[in-house]
Amino acid sequence: MRRHLPPLQPLIAFEAVARHLSFSKAADELCVTQSAVSHQMRQLEAHFGEKLFERRNPGLALTEAGEVLLPELREGIERIHAAAERLRRRNRAGTLTVAAPAGIATLWLVPRLGRFSARHPEIEIRLAAVEDAVDFARDGIDVALWMKPEAEARSGPGAVRLLREEIFPVCSPAVAERLRSPADLAGLLLLHEDHGDVPELDWPVWLERLGVAASPRGLRFSHFGLAIRAAVDGVGVALGRSPLIDAELKAGRLVRPFGDLLMPASRVYTAEWPVRAKPDPRIVAFTDWLVEESCGCKLAAGPCGLPPVAAPRAAAE
Repeated sequence: MRRHLPPLQPLIAFEAVARHLSFSKAADELCVTQSAVSHQMRQLEAHFGEKLFERRNPGLALTEAGEVLLPELREGIERIHAAAERLRRRNRAGTLTVAAPAGIATLWLVPRLGRFSARHPEIEIRLAAVEDAVDFARDGIDVALWMKPEAEARSGPGAVRLLREEIFPVCSPAVAERLRSPADLAGLLLLHEDHGDVPELDWPVWLERLGVAASPRGLRFSHFGLAIRAAVDGVGVALGRSPLIDAELKAGRLVRPFGDLLMPASRVYTAEWPVRAKPDPRIVAFTDWLVEESCGCKLAAGPCGLPPVAAPRAAAE
């Protein structure tokens, strides 16, 4: 026997109103009039026989009944979204969606993707630049690249360690001509990256190591790629990350003014993907290729800065 369900369109409108606590903002999101949303709320309240919102000055607030309804409804909508995304992914079976922070996506992954496409022309890559953790099912992500503290990085089901970075000062050749000794940093702009709590990416740590009593004045950037772009343009001196800037060094757009002086990073890059019983051949192909590319990066600590690890095939989606 079919259960008597509440009217579905008013339920969607209710979730939007509850999220914004505004009829007008919910109407804008749903591309309907405010009066249509008000009508749907009256329809839903009539179905339940209870008020779902109470008017405040200013704005709206959920009633006790609304507070009971909202969490379960929101979870149901998220599950519908996730199911719809899984169905869309089935309809575009050849597309692999990869998420990565903007820095590694722009400077390391993108220049190499042509090699993957040449090897696997049947797999179309969709690359999403993200800085925060993703929900694989909700966000429709197949593989995610992350930077993690080494103690948290793992290789095993659904994950493989890829790269450890090396950090060192870099600048354009023109700026390097003004850097005859570390003391000359006092007269140059230092290019800072907002990176969180990573000491080896802090200019004050480097100034102390170089024995330079100078203020770490300069410019601050939200992304590593922006700081490197400024360094290439001769704005100042940045803290470069190898292998992300290897192409700029090889092309001579950046140089290392202090030779081989470097600090190994305390974080490593990992690739992660959802673990399922049946391996996804697209994920297997891509993660195998990532490991191959990572182990081709020659750093002072050895290939990858980590022992070579093959992506575990049985753990792929």
